[in-house]
Amino acid sequence: MPQRVLGAWIGLRGRWRGYGLPLYASPLLLAGLLGALGGEEKIVLGSALGFGLTLLAARVLRRGREGDIRRASILVAVATGLAAHYAAGLGTIYPFILAFGALYGTRLAYRALPETPAPEPPPPPEPPGPLAESQARLGRIQAEAARLNHAGLRETAAAMAEVLEDLDAHPDRLPQARRFLAVHLDGLERIATRLAAGADAPASLAPLLAELTRAAGELRGNLRRHETENLEIQVKVLSDRLREEGFR
Repeated sequence: MPQRVLGAWIGLRGRWRGYGLPLYASPLLLAGLLGALGGEEKIVLGSALGFGLTLLAARVLRRGREGDIRRASILVAVATGLAAHYAAGLGTIYPFILAFGALYGTRLAYRALPETPAPEPPPPPEPPGPLAESQARLGRIQAEAARLNHAGLRETAAAMAEVLEDLDAHPDRLPQARRFLAVHLDGLERIATRLAAGADAPASLAPLLAELTRAAGELRGNLRRHETENLEIQVKVLSDRLREEGFR
């Protein structure tokens, strides 16, 4: 039961967090009004600064972030010192004493309340891969091919997509395909752009698309053949090493 009452009390304090500061400083409103009626500009200034900074401190406390109690206590201390110096005319020493008391009192009053840690900044976006631009361009080509319902363009784009899939799975093969990506993909993109703009397909377009499709398949075969040769070399080297060590 005592724990439940204590929890309810802490929850109530959390909901009303910071509202007591403006209430505590509310007499400054009356002091400022009386100062304005009497033509006392320093009283008006001290009352306005004291109450305004207290409102700001209450707003900081309402956020409930980590470190807000320290920030709010500093604001309350400054508000108290300015109000004591200008509005109350307590000179120089007493405002510092009162400010220190306000600083300590604010921290003591709110230190038991939990603070919400500041949200962590979002992680930086991952840098795009070496094929990100080519994949985006090919995606636009495939979208145009589907919209135009052009069978040859779809077939060529699908063949190039298979090449990009192989390169994405094996980025070490990318130097061998840079010329292909620079020439063939660029040419296919220009063709798709002209067709999307309403150009009539010439008779030579179909053989050209067939040649691009064949070139994409040939490139895939060359890349895989190169990997096979590398594997054969590795197997031979390992076999020779085992023979030298006397294991075979």
